[in-house]
Amino acid sequence: MNTGAVRAWDAVDASASNRADVLAELNGRIRSMQRNTLGAGAEAPVIPVVSELAGLFPGGGLRPGGVYEVLSPLLVTMLLAEATRRGDWVAVIGMPDFSAVAASSIGVDFERLILVPHPGDQGVRVSATLADVMSVVVLGGAASVASAEAQRLEARLRRTGSVMLRLGSWPGSEDRLSVAERQWGGLRSGHGHLASCRLTATARGRGGAPRRVFFTLSEMSDPPDLIEHSNE
Repeated sequence: MNTGAVRAWDAVDASASNRADVLAELNGRIRSMQRNTLGAGAEAPVIPVVSELAGLFPGGGLRPGGVYEVLSPLLVTMLLAEATRRGDWVAVIGMPDFSAVAASSIGVDFERLILVPHPGDQGVRVSATLADVMSVVVLGGAASVASAEAQRLEARLRRTGSVMLRLGSWPGSEDRLSVAERQWGGLRSGHGHLASCRLTATARGRGGAPRRVFFTLSEMSDPPDLIEHSNE
């Protein structure tokens, strides 16, 4: 897969005086892209996810207009892979360590990906702008979010039908997704190489019992770093 197709813009490198210009340019560029979604606004059907994760979600997919806490870079990447496979645009904001190699190995289509690795203090504003044209927006955990900003962004998501995946905490999220357990395969008596990993992923919503799914990743050439940083 051609990872050179990644489109990346930064707001943090701009001075405070022209940061608004950077946001305006970003807004203009993304509005020129054709949005390919499953429906208009929050009345659209669920956004499907990979079969391995479908059991985590009521209805088998992400609810348009929803916000999900995701504590695992691996789960974020798997959710992006299915969205881009279907032709949807996705964005990753405030994740400077986002691994193009690992994401490509899981199936993310970089022709449908926008990266804003360093949004500075504009992470929420950039997310709101991208929510107008992206099906899925990921916001890194380092970005601080005030309560009023969170409410405005949630209202925008409900209007557009976009989904936000927050790599960290978010008050009032639909679910909190995490990798609870992992078991490596391929090593025997200290020899061999990592051939697979058996994972347990969980979703905890607002009340009710946690939902769990079990799946195995094989051909572990690139994703181990994603898995090792996927914690409860």
